[in-house]
Formats: sequence, structure tokens, C-alpha cells
Amino acid sequence: MYLREKVKCILKKDAEKIADFVEEMYEYFPEQVEKMINEQYYGCHLKDEEVYEKAVSYLVNPDGSKGAKWDVDEIIKKSGIDISEKDYTELDYAYIVNMLYSDYGSKIKDPDIIMSMAELYLEDKDYPGEASERAYCDAKKRIKYFMEK
Repeated sequence: MYLREKVKCILKKDAEKIADFVEEMYEYFPEQVEKMINEQYYGCHLKDEEVYEKAVSYLVNPDGSKGAKWDVDEIIKKSGIDISEKDYTELDYAYIVNMLYSDYGSKIKDPDIIMSMAELYLEDKDYPGEASERAYCDAKKRIKYFMEK
């Protein structure tokens, strides 16, 4: 039997054994276990303000400044989007708005257009995967890249 099948079998028989194992692994690999658990529990979305702040801190804006152009509350208020109706979080959306400004703000001056683009980006029907998870994936890659650089 392959490892995956064995784990599935144990989960069916006694999920507590897997929970005990995960807790034990947490002692040795806390970041990896926490990441895996949170992704499975919440989905791949920005839910942690600290991760959001770290990711936006690496954005370089058209004027050379670093960080978020707009804060989360300002973006949500201005956008008029009811996030409770969306598959993504406020932090997902705010991250993409600020990322798009960082990348395209020198050409696209209207924040309403950038906010509309962010909504389309996170709801892209032909994205090969879960479009609402794009912010999380990009933020994690950005943090990893700059921390290893």
C-alpha cells in the first residue's frame, strides 16, 4: 500500500492518531505544519494581517515608494464590494489592488479601474486553478523570494 492510501485508511479508522502525529510534527516543523493546516482549514486565502503586511512591504510603486498604496479599509470602502459575497477575503482583494497599482499604476492612474481589475483578476473564469486563491499564492511566493534573496 502506498503512503497516501495508508494515511487515508488510518483517517477512516482513527483520526485521533493522525491528529496526534500532526501535533508531534508541529514540535519539529511548526511553520510547515501551521501552513498546511491553515491552507486546509481556510483555503489558500490571506487571513493573517502579518502575512499581508509582509507581502505588500515588498511592492515597489511607480514613484519608487514601497508598500501598500492604500490601506485595506480604504480599498474595501471605495470599491463598494460586498466581500461576504465573494470567494476571497478583504486581504486577498487589497493585496491584488496594491499589487496591480505597483505594477501598472504608472499607466493606469484611476484607482477605480485598478479595483475593477483586481475583482476580475480574482474571479477570472479561465484561470487554470482557483482564481480566488491567486492573491495568497502570489503573496507567499513574493515573501519567499525576497526572504531568500
